[in-house]
Amino acid sequence: MSHFSRSFLYSLFILVVFGISPSAIAHSTGEVAGAMTDEGGAAIAGARITLGEQKGGRVLAMGRTSSASGPSGIASKVNHLGKVHFANSCSPQVQLEFNSAVAMLHSFQYEFAEKTFFHVIQNDSQCAIAYWGAAMSLNHQLWDPPTAEGFKKGLAYLERARPLQNRSSPREIAYLDAARLLFQPEKHRGSSRFQAYCDAMRNLNQHYPDDDDATAFYALSLLALSFEVGDDSNHKAVAILQRLFSARPEHPGAAHYLIHATDTASLAPLGLIAARSYAKIAPSSPHALHMPAHIFVRLGMWQESIESNLASISAAREATNSRHYDGTGDALHAIMYLSYSYLQRGDDESARRVVQSIKDLPKARSKDVVNDSAILDALYAVETHDWRRATNLAPPPSAFPYAKIRTFWARAIGAARTGNIVEARQNIEGLDQAFANMVRNIQSVACPMHTAHSEDSERVQQLEAKAWLAWAEGKPEEALEIMQKAAATEDSYDVESRTVPAYEMLGDLFLELGQPESALIAYETALKEAPLRLNDLAGAARASRIIGNLRGARNYYAALVKCCTPRAARKELAEAKSFLSDNRLE
Repeated sequence: MSHFSRSFLYSLFILVVFGISPSAIAHSTGEVAGAMTDEGGAAIAGARITLGEQKGGRVLAMGRTSSASGPSGIASKVNHLGKVHFANSCSPQVQLEFNSAVAMLHSFQYEFAEKTFFHVIQNDSQCAIAYWGAAMSLNHQLWDPPTAEGFKKGLAYLERARPLQNRSSPREIAYLDAARLLFQPEKHRGSSRFQAYCDAMRNLNQHYPDDDDATAFYALSLLALSFEVGDDSNHKAVAILQRLFSARPEHPGAAHYLIHATDTASLAPLGLIAARSYAKIAPSSPHALHMPAHIFVRLGMWQESIESNLASISAAREATNSRHYDGTGDALHAIMYLSYSYLQRGDDESARRVVQSIKDLPKARSKDVVNDSAILDALYAVETHDWRRATNLAPPPSAFPYAKIRTFWARAIGAARTGNIVEARQNIEGLDQAFANMVRNIQSVACPMHTAHSEDSERVQQLEAKAWLAWAEGKPEEALEIMQKAAATEDSYDVESRTVPAYEMLGDLFLELGQPESALIAYETALKEAPLRLNDLAGAARASRIIGNLRGARNYYAALVKCCTPRAARKELAEAKSFLSDNRLE
């Protein structure tokens, strides 16, 4: 499995087990420029359409390109989705709306993109390439395959385009043919489908090297392929996207896909410029406002992550309240990152408020409140080492399996850390059952990119809980063996960006067993994968202090103080300030 797929899948499969529609977390309105001239005399939208105020080649406010009324959810004004020029043979009247729909695809605003492409078709029934866009809106390459109904619908879109292709350019036909490979019959689905589509997009990109969208979509196909075959596809995508982003810094796909491609501990520095740019490229998109946090969290840039997610939640609320579209999914996704980032700054009060805010989200479903609250409550208790709180968590009967996994995981560790062996064993039994239920749920979705990673990731949590149980039972060698296995298992696919690293727990265990040298190695390993985590900094400082490395302790405590908000009430911050005050450099 590729380095990219090992890390990014963890963030994806929970959508399935939560019951959250992936399309719910990435759609909004946006801004685009008109289309460029295609071969064969396609219209130049920017030159022929004067609707809207022009500034720097970008349409700032676009009115409808037709008097026809659109489907529910399509606004009369499209704002700020980036700069897209997709050459096509459709009528001048639909150029701006067509390009806005393509920009929506690049920002994973699939539901809204499909509606917009459909509206283009209503205004130009001969626009074959709009059927390509509508079909591609149903195929979420980095999330999940279309449902059976989605496959049927996508094929129908593409078949309706066939009799219209006589007025399409060869390039447009190449796009349509490539899309048909993604909607192959059942016997061709799976990795062969992704490989065939990727090959087609590579050919399209080679034939039309000046087509920025072909380059971006080819890179995206490489990312999807990396889920399936575990080759160097992700690294190829990074190289392609770096070149595209450098040449076209306002293209939404270039920045967006580069962030996804570099969403690992080792590659995150390569995505930082794109992360700082994407929210400016598509400021109307809650998803674009959130995506930089994927890189910020990887690099320990907690305040930047907080600001990114607050902006995303605000935009998502506005979208929902204005009835433009339901932004609840966007807000929930951002809340996960926001809570985690607050905890790394020691701002426990704000983290608690974030969890409580879930129930106040417009249109939040009861299962959203139950599942997301349960997960964040569990992570809060473990992050703050509040073991009493952890043992008192109640696993919601109606929660999805992943939410129950997090709850039983926290309860089991909390019970073990407080010496309640009986409760720890009972909660591990609940954890094992919840894990088994989750695997069944994921397998029922028939999505390889979810199942390939999720079993190992959850096995880590089981091992962590069992290691702490062995410690509570007075079996130190067994506890270390199990926790080291958890760390090695997690190390095989990369640390997920919003949880407690297994190496951190290994460090905690070494400290409990009076082995500070080994603890320091474990904490430093965790910090390489998850820089500037509060508990790792505190643990590394304590271990350094115990072995007499006062300079190392000062460095770690100083980093901790710098990470924390001044109002943090964590004991670790008070400990750091006290040590630094008593051990000043001469």
